[in-house]
Amino acid sequence: MSLIERAITANRKNAEHHDPSLAQKPAPKIAILTCMDPRLNDLLKWLDIKPADADVIRNVGTAATADVVRSLMFSIHVLGVREVMVVGHTGCGMEIFSEEEFEEHIHKQCGVWTVAPDRFHCYKDVNLVTQKQVLKLRSHPWIPSNVVIRGFVFDLSSGKLSEVTPKVERVLDIAHQKAS
Repeated sequence: MSLIERAITANRKNAEHHDPSLAQKPAPKIAILTCMDPRLNDLLKWLDIKPADADVIRNVGTAATADVVRSLMFSIHVLGVREVMVVGHTGCGMEIFSEEEFEEHIHKQCGVWTVAPDRFHCYKDVNLVTQKQVLKLRSHPWIPSNVVIRGFVFDLSSGKLSEVTPKVERVLDIAHQKAS
C-alpha cells in the first residue's frame, strides 16, 4: 500500500475521534519559520509548544522569502502573533551546493536551465544565514517593531537549540531605518 493510501485509511479511522473545536478561528501565540526538512517534523513537541499555539511556516533552508512575509502578515495582522522564531538547523541540504552548483545540478537533471525561482537560498553557514533571516524580517516595513523576532539553530545531533543573535550594530541600524 502506498503512503497516500495508508494516509487515507488512517484519516478515515482517526476522523471518528476528531476534535470539532479545531473549526474555530485559530489563535496562535507565535509564528515559527523553519526548514521543511522532515527531521524537524517534531519541532513543536521538542519545544513543548502546542500545535494550536503556533503558526509554522516551512520552506527549504528557512529562507525569509516574499511568501514567508505574506504568511507572516496574516499571522501578525489578522491573528495577533507577537513573537516570531526563526529556526535553522545543522545538516541542512541547502549547505550542499552553492547557488551556481545547484543551478548546474538542476540543468543536468532536467536538461534546461532554471528560470524560477530567481534564487534557491543555498548557504554554507547556518548561524550566519539564520541571523540574516532575522535581520530581513526585523527590517521589513510591514512587521511592527513591537513584534519580537529571534533566531535559533537546532542541532540535529544533540537536540539542542542555540540562539544566534545578530550583531547589535546591525539591529540598531535597522531600527533607525524603520524609525526614519
